[in-house]
Amino acid sequence: MFVHAFRLASAFTRPVVISTRTARGDCRSVVAACTVVNRDGWVLTAAHVLDLLRRFEDEAGRFRAYRAEARDLEQATASFDKARKRKLRHIDIPPPDSARDCSAWWGTDGAVLRDVRLMPASDLALGRLEPFDPAGVAHYPAFKAPDADYAPGRSLCRLGFSFHEIAPAWDEARGAFVLPPEAFPIPLFPIEGMLTRFLSAPPPGTDAADGNAAPGKYIETSSPGLQGQSGGPVFDVGGAVWAIQSHTRHLPLGFRPRPAGQPKGPVAHQFLNVGVGVHAESILALLDEAGVAYARAAG
Repeated sequence: MFVHAFRLASAFTRPVVISTRTARGDCRSVVAACTVVNRDGWVLTAAHVLDLLRRFEDEAGRFRAYRAEARDLEQATASFDKARKRKLRHIDIPPPDSARDCSAWWGTDGAVLRDVRLMPASDLALGRLEPFDPAGVAHYPAFKAPDADYAPGRSLCRLGFSFHEIAPAWDEARGAFVLPPEAFPIPLFPIEGMLTRFLSAPPPGTDAADGNAAPGKYIETSSPGLQGQSGGPVFDVGGAVWAIQSHTRHLPLGFRPRPAGQPKGPVAHQFLNVGVGVHAESILALLDEAGVAYARAAG
């Protein structure tokens, strides 16, 4: 059903690989997605993807400050005496799992995200990749018009980079991460779901008392969004983008069965996992506000 649409969406769906090196020296990565909007290199992704990157950047900044303070103390005293030991003990040492280095790879080497705009209430982020080669994208998306038919029951597809791990390494000489060649190309993973409902609620993790956490507009699908799909497109059989994947909700089913043969003991709570994507109405509002050109789907 989605063979043609998958080919179209594959052209404008790119990976986002966030690599970190922890204070103890371990290297890790998180994989997400972004949706290329036009030939100028504008891309959409989930705001929480950039929030995660900024958290790692903040941690890395605190680690650099800690190392600088420790070096200053070591240089201030010629010998390792008790006074210096006491001073070093009072320095805030970053947690072992916090980031000391981090970087983001946007599907092409050397590209940096510029001119970032956030819509926190809708878990949506917009930015421009620089440098960007428009010839590297064979097809750009068309977005469903906000006033078009959004009737529940329509089959939609979500796309991203799930079930794929990338183990980065740290090159001390270059002071940069190295991604393993065998991890590429990163395979795309589609998952189909029916449009079930429309939601208006602050995204997970926001403070409801914060003015920036005003309800956003979302569509819900009967299948979950998977790790690696945040920021990827949700599209119909024609390839028109209806939403940008945001998060997954876990709806309690009210069933609490016990394991067979165990009349006593803990019960197993069961849930329906549904995907939540940022509605095209919010997407186009952000694009219009930023003056970013885009295509609208017919119908």
